[in-house]
Amino acid sequence: MASSVVAAGVSVVRASPRSRATSIRTSCRRPAQNAPLPSIPAILASSGGGRGGFSSVTALVGRTRRRRSTGDSTLLQRGSREEDPPPSTYVQAQSLATSIADAKWFNTYIHGAVFVCILGFLDAGYSRDWSRIGAISEETEAGLRALAVTLGELHLVAATGAGAVAAKRGLPMPPAVAKTLLIGFLAFLEVCFKTVPAAEEA
Repeated sequence: MASSVVAAGVSVVRASPRSRATSIRTSCRRPAQNAPLPSIPAILASSGGGRGGFSSVTALVGRTRRRRSTGDSTLLQRGSREEDPPPSTYVQAQSLATSIADAKWFNTYIHGAVFVCILGFLDAGYSRDWSRIGAISEETEAGLRALAVTLGELHLVAATGAGAVAAKRGLPMPPAVAKTLLIGFLAFLEVCFKTVPAAEEA
């Protein structure tokens, strides 16, 4: 019994310096990140001035600068996350062109009206009925035929471009070429800006 009491006392004596060292280390820990920084006169008074006081002041200035730079970078990152840049003018114009090309009033009704006008134009130039009934003169009829040849060449160029654009965007090439050959530049714009179906994306 006495030996156990003595052993317990020795263990308490041995543990007491360690506990004191633990308390000293706890009291000497670094202050929290957001703890208030001591003032310069307080540092000089505690260190007694001299070189030690100057080094303490230098360390205080460095900590202040680091904390300020960290706060500025945090504000910049938070502002960049909260404020997204507005879309550019090019993106807005492309979105508008896509919405027009996908609209039924453009790719169906306007294209149909243009095709009817082209048929009437060819009829006036090549049927000779309009000049015979006196609706137009023979000179106008000849001018319409010359203009029809020029427009036909332009339609051929637009159809070639529409085929290349359709192949690049993953659209069906024969419908794009045929429609552009009949309608012309408006059909070429549709091929350039229409939305590509999900199943046909390249």
